[in-house]
Amino acid sequence: MAGVLHTDGKIRLMNLLVPKAYSCVIIDDSRMSKPLFENFVSQIDKLELKGSFTDKVDAMAAFWTFGKIDFLFLDVQMDMSGIDVARMLKNSVKYVVILGTQGTQAIDAFANKCKFLSKPLDFTNFLNAIEQLISV
Repeated sequence: MAGVLHTDGKIRLMNLLVPKAYSCVIIDDSRMSKPLFENFVSQIDKLELKGSFTDKVDAMAAFWTFGKIDFLFLDVQMDMSGIDVARMLKNSVKYVVILGTQGTQAIDAFANKCKFLSKPLDFTNFLNAIEQLISV
């Protein structure tokens, strides 16, 4: 699957069998990282941001209204481990993408059947991770 940049600046994912948009939620307590991830999501037409949170408790409460979410982009280093949040929300999320800075966090993410992306994140890696997950 490949992404194509259109004149409106959005990346169109090339796959005729994907739904209109994949719902996603961002939980990252970093006030610097969260806007970056929001920007990345806004550049991909197949992603629809349902919510973006710096507080995990607010995010978990919001899941009652969201129903099933396709993607959860989750910072692993919060006052409560992102892995623990992922475990609590596992029945509400199709794909969990853990965002972190340490290799040991990647091992925890993989052990819990999550995708791991290393911070600082660039758009190409972000896009490639989404394409890999939806092509499976």
